[in-house]
Amino acid sequence: MAENLLEIKDLTLSYGEFKIVTDVNFSVKPGEIVCIAGESGCGKSTLIKAILGIKHLGTQVVNGSIILNGRDITNLSVEERRQILGTEIGYVPQNTRGSFNNIRSYDIQYKETLQCHNQKFDRGEAIKLFKRLNFPDPERLLGHQPWEMSGGMNQRMAIGLAVLQEPKLMLADEATSVLDVTSQKQVIEELAQLRDELGWSILFITHNLGVASHIADKLGVMYAGRMVEYGDIRKVLDDPIHPYTRALLAAIPGKDRKLPVGLEGRPPLDGAEWTGCTFEPRCKHRTEACKTRAYCLKEVEPGHFASCSEGRVKQ
Repeated sequence: MAENLLEIKDLTLSYGEFKIVTDVNFSVKPGEIVCIAGESGCGKSTLIKAILGIKHLGTQVVNGSIILNGRDITNLSVEERRQILGTEIGYVPQNTRGSFNNIRSYDIQYKETLQCHNQKFDRGEAIKLFKRLNFPDPERLLGHQPWEMSGGMNQRMAIGLAVLQEPKLMLADEATSVLDVTSQKQVIEELAQLRDELGWSILFITHNLGVASHIADKLGVMYAGRMVEYGDIRKVLDDPIHPYTRALLAAIPGKDRKLPVGLEGRPPLDGAEWTGCTFEPRCKHRTEACKTRAYCLKEVEPGHFASCSEGRVKQ
């Protein structure tokens, strides 16, 4: 097996001729959970679409490569892509109600999905697996239809479907954002358990740094289509380097009842096209040089990368 299960190398993505993500680099090792965080519009979900490689989603690879277990999957044919989706790459979307047929039972939909990949649905094995994941009364659940279940339960059943196909890599796109706090906790615990018991690698997209802190081994922070900070989760959260990461953390209410500090403005939609720093218009540490300084993700400390360290210098 390759050292990294997933490698993203110099990846630049577009919708048509409009760049939306540029020069992204990171990797996911076997059994590792990597979270990518940032505001809406920063390119997180676009990154997931590129890894899935489904053409009708509209994402186009302009430059760079996506390597899965040593194999370049950037430009696979439709049939080659179909063979690895589900079996090698699992996917849990943000809104699972759009993933299931609302009026057909889960067991029928599970069976049909597995048949598409020449796999057999074994109801007994599914029940055993779901019991390990602490699903409540899995035999009864399999006979239910999605419309009968809560959002949290639908999310867990989507995870269950991915588990049955035994992928090496799980992509979770804002998999907890529409859930209440209790359901979020359950989903996070189940994903972590899957990693521990099955050796899965998980790429988890979120805008919630609290969720990331409970599940991730590494954290990447994206802003306007670029990775601005990346490293061990504890290093990034306990000693953030980039001014944007510091601003995100400052916007979280503190345990000592400290009021959050808001960040005015929003990420530029054309940020991936910029030459200089895309965070410069919102940054209180900006200098004139920031407008023209070329983007570069540097290793500021061992294993801790950032494209700017002005926030630390001038805090």
